[in-house]
Amino acid sequence: MLNPLIDEIFELLINKPVWQVHTLANELTHLTQFNNLDDDPQRNLFKRNFLVMNALYQLQQQLYPDKQLNIATLHIELIEEPSVNSLCKTDALRDYYLDWRHYDTSSDEIDTLLASFWCAFASRPTSAAARISAAEKQQLLIRWQLPTDYTMKELQKRWRQLALQHHPDKNGSDSEFKVIKHEYEQLKKNCSIRNN
Repeated sequence: MLNPLIDEIFELLINKPVWQVHTLANELTHLTQFNNLDDDPQRNLFKRNFLVMNALYQLQQQLYPDKQLNIATLHIELIEEPSVNSLCKTDALRDYYLDWRHYDTSSDEIDTLLASFWCAFASRPTSAAARISAAEKQQLLIRWQLPTDYTMKELQKRWRQLALQHHPDKNGSDSEFKVIKHEYEQLKKNCSIRNN
């Protein structure tokens, strides 16, 4: 199925060849059919992102071999002179977004995808100074009132509660807030991929 956003995105890329997925999505919000794709806010966001990524990958195939469209979440770039065989590599993300069956993903699957993404993001290599011992982690879990097998969703909810409580604008102190933020970063690196 041909994505209706391809022409819109192509025009944006002609005028400005470098984008990010979220900036492209924001630029496309003037399209009324693009704003309300689902009543569930998580699914709406997922569907918007899916349509943008699907359009980008379809456009990538249409432009090749004359132009190269590099696609990454934080860097989308239209290149006038493509490198040799740039589209021949296998790309699991491209395969995922070109499969229209993924557009109607369930809320549970979206939660799992997000949890998996954030856990992978949080578990990227860190310096020795950023790592915590099992005892330190246990103390943080008690202080944050989290279960041992907490999920990213549980951690984010607790973070928002503590951030509001300790923020300098809400009668907290700057030093308290910085401690909470640091602890949050440490706990993100140890999340579970449990769904709920």
